[in-house]
Amino acid sequence: MTFRILLLAILLGGFWESSIAQSSPLVMRHADSLAVMRKAGFLLLNGHVYFTHDSIAFRTARATWNKHLDKVDCEGSFLFTHPDGYIKANYGSYQRKTEIAIAKGYVEAKDSAGSYAFFGNNLVYNKKKKFLKLTDQPLLHQYQKQKKDTTKIDTTVVRAELITFNQETEFAEAFRNVTITQGEMIVTCDTGYLDKKNNWVALKGSPKFNLEGYELTGDSIYLTIDSEKRTLKSALVIRNAKGKQHEKGKKGKPDHYTEAIGDTLYAEFKNDKIKRLYVNLNARGFFYEADFADYKNQMEGGRLDLSFKNGKLKRALISGDAQSTYFHVMEKKRQIDGRNEATGDTIRIAFADGKVKHLKLAGTKTLASGRYTDLTKQNILPKVVKDSSVKKWTEQSLKKLEKTDKSAPAKKEDTK
Repeated sequence: MTFRILLLAILLGGFWESSIAQSSPLVMRHADSLAVMRKAGFLLLNGHVYFTHDSIAFRTARATWNKHLDKVDCEGSFLFTHPDGYIKANYGSYQRKTEIAIAKGYVEAKDSAGSYAFFGNNLVYNKKKKFLKLTDQPLLHQYQKQKKDTTKIDTTVVRAELITFNQETEFAEAFRNVTITQGEMIVTCDTGYLDKKNNWVALKGSPKFNLEGYELTGDSIYLTIDSEKRTLKSALVIRNAKGKQHEKGKKGKPDHYTEAIGDTLYAEFKNDKIKRLYVNLNARGFFYEADFADYKNQMEGGRLDLSFKNGKLKRALISGDAQSTYFHVMEKKRQIDGRNEATGDTIRIAFADGKVKHLKLAGTKTLASGRYTDLTKQNILPKVVKDSSVKKWTEQSLKKLEKTDKSAPAKKEDTK
């Protein structure tokens, strides 16, 4: 009997505490002046208005307190503070029952840890769910200190027409005309999902990814981020996948380009430099130099595996009805002198300084074969590029090539 009474007392005690917590009042702590409209149930407050409710507090210049709804509408200024952060705006409101705060006009909100900041013209904050919703030019900043140098902070910026954020899971969603930037990385899409705790980003609706010489497009893109270095670890592109890599030429040499197209594309990165690239189903690849963009070297097959070193193409493996076409360039004259075509079950290509070093063919289902076509008589010279895509390429170097080209046939005629 004593045990039952004790248990009942504990249960009633818990219920009583819960009831008190749920019914904790909204308290007006200060106002310079007030006017009461008893029939309507309104209080009009002016000057240094200060309210509290449990762990939250808010201040404003003028307020209207609806006693029936237990809701306060603020204008002139709005500063809302809570244990997880604060919200500032020109106007605001707070309802005790729902614990929802609404801020409008030049909104600024930050978390207490200094990890996030939100900007815009309309913000809805649900304190119970710890959930934010921003509309009207919303902007999200995510801050993270670098582990090697804590004085430096990496900032991820998200722009969209609508942004939501869950404080507990640190999960953000962005909708319509989405732009995400972090350092040199720029991403655009229709819908974006950012999971900070698990270090991944998902992009849907015409996504486009750019990172200092790399470009990815497709129906969907999934990115993983190195949590310590805040650099890109991998990128998965699903359906209609396209990838392009641009390596700037050094010491007056032309720029190098590598492209890959297929149903699915997966890329691995290290320190924001591409390390490996895999393309599945209807895989096609191209590699070429800027001044010979009309003569692209091609790779085609069921699967394409590319590896890179210091950003340059190092090896390629073409599998399944493999085909390749490679244009050979005479460097001294800077002229294309031949085309090499190969087929087989698999084709392995080794590169040196972005150029083909050797090929290895194998095949039973698709017989291994190769063909070379001499193109010296076609006199294929570099194409003049008006912009700066070919580094330090000048008219003087082109004139030297023309002189070399004119002198070569003359020597052949003399020998005859």
